[in-house]
Amino acid sequence: MNRYFLTLAPLAFVMASCETSTVVSGGSFDPLATPGSTRTPTASARGLKPGSFVQASMETAFFKGRPSGSSTAEKMLPANTEMKVINDDGSYAKVELTSGEVGFVPSVLIGNQGAQSQVSPNAIQVYPAAPGSIPPVVDPGAPTIAPVIDPDAPMVVPENVPDVPPVPDAGPAPLPPGNEAPVER
Repeated sequence: MNRYFLTLAPLAFVMASCETSTVVSGGSFDPLATPGSTRTPTASARGLKPGSFVQASMETAFFKGRPSGSSTAEKMLPANTEMKVINDDGSYAKVELTSGEVGFVPSVLIGNQGAQSQVSPNAIQVYPAAPGSIPPVVDPGAPTIAPVIDPDAPMVVPENVPDVPPVPDAGPAPLPPGNEAPVER
């Protein structure tokens, strides 16, 4: 009985390992292709459609060829520079300037000309206004803070200085568990 088991076990293993299903030989995946060579451009998440006219939302780098690695920009485009989108892959947009130059700019630094930004009436601007933007409304009765602190100005001491008792010295702080100094015996 034991001899039949020793014969049937390898036979069952061989039969189980035989190919009984269909071989899939189709598809576009090539395991020998270099990484990234089969990558297709993604659709732009910002909606920059080819043929649309846009402008630089701030000073923007302009590259003659698609930048990679540590590419340096050929020039800097000033804010609100008008351009026409040729193609956008989500990271860089290929654009044509009004001068006819074609190059690449970062997609995140491009804005639609017709887009109006919605600003909350309760918004407070804490940084300087961008060039060409609407200046913030300032309450003339509100106190202002001096923009520059004069180091030679006299020190103003408040009249009511509270008496604060000194903090008693509690000694050295205990070490966290597991970091105690070894005990000498």
